[in-house]
Amino acid sequence: MSQHVNDIQMHPVKSTIMLGIPIILLFFLDSLYSVADVYWVSGLGTAAIICMGFISNIIYAINNLGDGIGRSCNVLISNAFGANQIEKTEKYAEQGLLLILLLSIIIPFVTIPFVEPICVMAGISEYTDMIFAYLAPCLCFVITIMINNFFCAVLASEGDTARSSIIVAAGNILNIILDPILIFYFKMGMLGAAVSTVFGGLLSILLFVYIYSIKKDTLVKVHLKGFRLDLGIIREIIVLAIPIIITSVIITALGIVVTYSLHLYASPIAVSAYIILLNVQSTVFSPIQGIMKGLCIVTGHLNGAKRFIGLRWTIRKIFSMCFVLAIAISIALAVFHGPIVGLFSSEYVILEEVKNMLLFTILYMITFPIIMGCSYVFLGLEKSTYTLMFLIFNLIIMIISMISFNHIFGLNKSGIFLSIILSNTIEAIVMIAVLKRMLDSKIENSEIENRTSISIGD
Repeated sequence: MSQHVNDIQMHPVKSTIMLGIPIILLFFLDSLYSVADVYWVSGLGTAAIICMGFISNIIYAINNLGDGIGRSCNVLISNAFGANQIEKTEKYAEQGLLLILLLSIIIPFVTIPFVEPICVMAGISEYTDMIFAYLAPCLCFVITIMINNFFCAVLASEGDTARSSIIVAAGNILNIILDPILIFYFKMGMLGAAVSTVFGGLLSILLFVYIYSIKKDTLVKVHLKGFRLDLGIIREIIVLAIPIIITSVIITALGIVVTYSLHLYASPIAVSAYIILLNVQSTVFSPIQGIMKGLCIVTGHLNGAKRFIGLRWTIRKIFSMCFVLAIAISIALAVFHGPIVGLFSSEYVILEEVKNMLLFTILYMITFPIIMGCSYVFLGLEKSTYTLMFLIFNLIIMIISMISFNHIFGLNKSGIFLSIILSNTIEAIVMIAVLKRMLDSKIENSEIENRTSISIGD
């Protein structure tokens, strides 16, 4: 067993934070990469920005497929490590890699022919050529997106988030460097942006191949020689991955519902302010998200090892820490919202609208770490369906309350935000209650098993 795995089981709170730090840094670099990508493409004109908005949704959907399988394997491997089933970790990695390779072959054939029809349906047929110039190379080499997410998740499952983050970061940095060179110097336009993305992904793949095939210093080995299909393992991966993927789709739909509702009951200014606040939240909450991802890995290890008392103690410590951090971030946002929002827009009316939304935003931010933390813990416990069910529960409450607040009480914009806060608060309370009951049950069952084994031994 490696030192990383031993540390996770012996020092779970410290390991959660140490696992989270590289992930946090990668989040910030990803944000920089996204900003840089849009910045360079914006030099091609307004049409290019519109195209990137459409393209990002397709790339995000594809990314969710790879991320779903990767996170599924991450959890299953973490649990196998906890149970000291090293051979099983390799099976999960090998079968997961097979799924990624199959999807990478299928996706280009089922997406590229439909790019033009989708553009026509979306009412942006005049931008089809630009969109196709970017999407075609990315879809043909979709393996650069899928396989990097997968290997990043597998390497992180053995506690090595540092190297996995560095490898993905290296690809992003190459992408940032190549963007202006290919887009403007070689005058490749949107095609240049796509080629930069592909080359960045290829660099990360080469680094992962070096680690797994040449250096061979990972705990999880991926043996392609003598590889055999294992339908049982494939089924385990898919069963855990499907709720993860569906959850991502619903979260995207939830964002669309809120944006559409603001447009319907408020104004375009309110929509702009909401989108800016979402971007701000995404950035300032990177530390909490990174720590919670680390907690997911630790949960898997402790669950596999059946160290449920230690897991409950770790969850309490991390949740308390992240809750305090969320309050501190909320206070900082309340004090410095002007300069922060000024980075995204200099329009006075938008700044005033942000001020009006600030109280609702802060109340939302306080429930955020609880919902996110419970979601990652459920995933680590191999209960991704719980997160999906709670999200659907949240969506139902939000829609019912939104209709009530707006059509019955006429609260309009305030009704939308009250609906979000109400649904999130109820979801957070129920999630905490269910998680507590689940952990208490696991501890009780574990104690019964221990007493039974001792009496049998006597």
